[in-house]
Amino acid sequence: MAEQPLLIGLTGSIGAGKSTVAEIIAEQYPVLIADRIARDIMEQDDAVRSALIDAFGVQTYLSDGSLNRSFIAEIVFDDPQKLEFLNSIVHPPTIDRIMEQAAALHANGADVVFIESALVFEAGTQGLYDYVIAVICPVDKAVERIMKRDGLSEHDVRRRMRSQLPPDEKAERADFTIRNNGTLEDLRRSTTGVVGIVTRLGGRRNP
Repeated sequence: MAEQPLLIGLTGSIGAGKSTVAEIIAEQYPVLIADRIARDIMEQDDAVRSALIDAFGVQTYLSDGSLNRSFIAEIVFDDPQKLEFLNSIVHPPTIDRIMEQAAALHANGADVVFIESALVFEAGTQGLYDYVIAVICPVDKAVERIMKRDGLSEHDVRRRMRSQLPPDEKAERADFTIRNNGTLEDLRRSTTGVVGIVTRLGGRRNP
């Protein structure tokens, strides 16, 4: 077994189908979901909770202790500086947790670990991965998908999109691109092909 697992970042713009691709990949390989890990940290890490309350107020959390995601979204998606500050609090412990979990998976025999993360390039974390796959689709299609899925207005969806790099730029920066322009079967075929290639490649992170 290799000294460290092959780490593959899976990113993509909101509504591109990244989560569906992750589900397909998870049929064969372990997939860590960065957003889920970050949410757990925001709800369970006392230092992070205190920092967020100090920064954004007690409304950051609901009465049951869970994160008030809609409140946070309203604050940060219209203010790049506040979004950057939020990320500065949450990203470091999230990255640490991801690396810990990847190491644990490797110790249990996983030679390849995928990490689904929307903000690989925006957060400057691409260096953590051996390769990065970007999932993209036409913006109008992504907007329609998110409006239907989350019950958001077109204005709100496009506002959230502005906090991320455009799909074409993600594709340009990524090592591999999956274009989600067709049916679910098309997406499965494309995903299987790209995953088959990238998992046969050697690692390229610095030891």
